[in-house]
Amino acid sequence: MIGRRGFLGLGLGLGALVGELVPLREALAGPGPDADAASSELAAMEAELIRGVAELRLPDAATPYAAELRVVRADSLVLDGSYGGVIADMFTREALGTVTVRVGSHERDNGNFFGPSSVQPSFQLGFDPDPIAARKRLWLAMDQSYRAACAGYKAKLSAIDRLADKELPDDRAKLGEPVVELDWAPGATTLVDPDSARASFDRAGLRELAGELSGRFAAHPTIDNGDVIIQLMRSHEASVSSEGAAVGRSLARAVLGVIAQTQADDGMELDHGLALHLQALPEAKELRERGVALVDQVLRELEEFVAAPMLDEDYDGPILLGPTAAAQLIASTIPVQAGGDPAPMSDYGRLLEYEPHWQERLGKAVMPETIDLVDDPLAAGFGHYTRDDQGVAAQRVELVQGGILHTLLMTRRPNEHIDQSNGHARATPGGFLGATISNLTLSSRKPGLSQAALERALLERAREDGYEFAYVIDSLRDGSVLGPVPRDSAALFTSGRKISLPLPSRVFKLERKGKDTARTLVRGALLAPTSMRVFRRIRAVGERAETLPLRLSPGMAGGFGADLGLSGVLGQSVDAQVTTPALLVDGLELVVERGENERLPILDHPLRREPSA
Repeated sequence: MIGRRGFLGLGLGLGALVGELVPLREALAGPGPDADAASSELAAMEAELIRGVAELRLPDAATPYAAELRVVRADSLVLDGSYGGVIADMFTREALGTVTVRVGSHERDNGNFFGPSSVQPSFQLGFDPDPIAARKRLWLAMDQSYRAACAGYKAKLSAIDRLADKELPDDRAKLGEPVVELDWAPGATTLVDPDSARASFDRAGLRELAGELSGRFAAHPTIDNGDVIIQLMRSHEASVSSEGAAVGRSLARAVLGVIAQTQADDGMELDHGLALHLQALPEAKELRERGVALVDQVLRELEEFVAAPMLDEDYDGPILLGPTAAAQLIASTIPVQAGGDPAPMSDYGRLLEYEPHWQERLGKAVMPETIDLVDDPLAAGFGHYTRDDQGVAAQRVELVQGGILHTLLMTRRPNEHIDQSNGHARATPGGFLGATISNLTLSSRKPGLSQAALERALLERAREDGYEFAYVIDSLRDGSVLGPVPRDSAALFTSGRKISLPLPSRVFKLERKGKDTARTLVRGALLAPTSMRVFRRIRAVGERAETLPLRLSPGMAGGFGADLGLSGVLGQSVDAQVTTPALLVDGLELVVERGENERLPILDHPLRREPSA
C-alpha cells in the first residue's frame, strides 16, 4: 500500500512553486475583491518583520541583522483510485507562514549549524487575509526564532573557537539592490475565494477518471495492489526580507501517478511506478489518453519484472545507460554534489562528510574533455524561473566546460571558493531552501553513436574486462513516485565519500547471439555506491538527447535519490529537467541483491481465483 501520510501538509513543506517571481505588493494587489485585504495583510507582516529586527533583544545575546518571511496560500485536490473505486477524495485549503531570524552579521551568523538555530517556526494564517491576526502570529513566531537563533549562534561561535583553522568563508552574501521586478499575469488570484477556487478543479471529472484508470488493474490478476493518484495544487507564494527582497508568484501544478506492487514466485516484493508531471490544472479529458497509456505501461512492465530471472552474479564491467537512466543518474548526483553550500557546523566542528564532493574539484577535470554541463533557469523548460527564492536574479551557469568544473550551484551562502550567489537557491514554501538545478543539459563536443554502435562498443569493452555479456539500464526506480524501497535487502550502507544511488528499474543483460544481440530483462540488481569520479569514465554518448522533467527535493539531502513518494512530490520538491543522450560508462558496479524474501500471501488474490461453476 502507498503511504498516505499528509498528501500536502504545508507544515511539512508544501511543494516549491516554480513560477515567475513578481514584486510582492503588485502580486497581492492583483485583480479580485480581496486584493486590498491581502495587500494590507502583507504590509502589516512586513512592518512587523522590520520592527522585530529593530527591537528583538535579549540580555548578553546577539542582535538580529536580518529576517525573512515566507507566506503560502494553497488549494489542493487529491484523488486516489484503486481497482475501480475512489478511496480518497480530499480538497484542502491551507495558509501558512514561516519566518527565520538571523543574528550576528553577514560575516558570521547562526546559519548552517546543526543545532537549535535550525528552528524555523511556522504559523497558520487565516484563509481570508487578516492583518491583525497575521501580525500577531508573526510576532510570536519571530520571538521563537530569535531565541533559537541566539542559542545556536552562541554554540556555533564556541565550536569555531575550538577549530585549529578559523579561516572560514562568510556565512551570507549581501543581497545588494532591493528586488524590483514586474511580471504579473492579469486575473491571477490570491486564493481567498472558496467558491472560485473549488470551481477551478475538474473534481468530478478527475474523480471519475481516477476510478476508471484504476479499474484497469482488474485485467492483471498477477498484480497484488495498486493505485492511480491524481493531485492538483493551485497556490500563491510570497516572500519578503528585511534586507529589501519582496517577491511573489502564483502557480498551478499537477501530477498523475501510477503505483503497483506484487511478489515474484520466490517471494521478492516488487513495485513499479511512473508519473506525468504537469504545470497546469488539467481536466479529465486532457489526461485520459495519456493516463490509460501510463497505467498499461506500469502494469505491463511490473508483470515483466515478475517473470524476469534474478541477476546471477556481480558485475563491474561497462554499463550503457539509456537517456532516461542517464538523466536519472545525473539528477541523483549533480544537484547535490555540485551544490555550493559549505560543510555545516556542529558542536564538534565542521561536518566535512556533508560537503558536496565537487567543491574540492573546482578548476579540475570532472568529466571527459568532450563533455559540457550547463544549467540554465532562463531557458524555456520545466525548470524555468527568472529569480530564485532568495530574490537573486537567475543565471545561466556553465558548470563543466570541456570536462573542467568551472563553478557550482550557489545560494547566498558563500564557500571558500565562491562568495556570491548565481541564483540557484530554490525553496519549498514550507521553508526548506537549498541549491539545486533548473534546466540541466549534458552535451558532447563529439558526434554521438547510434544505439547499435553503442551496444557494439559496450560488448567490446566488456570483453576486454573478461565478460561475454554486458548490461543496459533503461531506467532507475523513481522514489519521488514510489517512496522508500519495501525491501531491507535493497539498501546498501556505506561510509566515506561514496554516493548511494537509486535502484535500477529496467535492467537488461546484453549478449551476442551470432550476428545479433539478445536482451534479457533481469531483476534483483543493485547499483553499488560510487564516487563522482564515475563521470570521468564516460566512454561514449548517444546521438540523440532526450529531456526528462523531474520534481526534485533541493539541498544536500535532495536530488532524484530522495524518496519523497507521491505524498510529498508536490509538497517537498521543485520543478527541474535534465537533457542528456545515452551514456556508456565504466565505474558503475551491479551487485546481486541478497536477502530473505517475504512469504507469499496465505490467501490467493481474489482476481486469481477461478470463477465458480
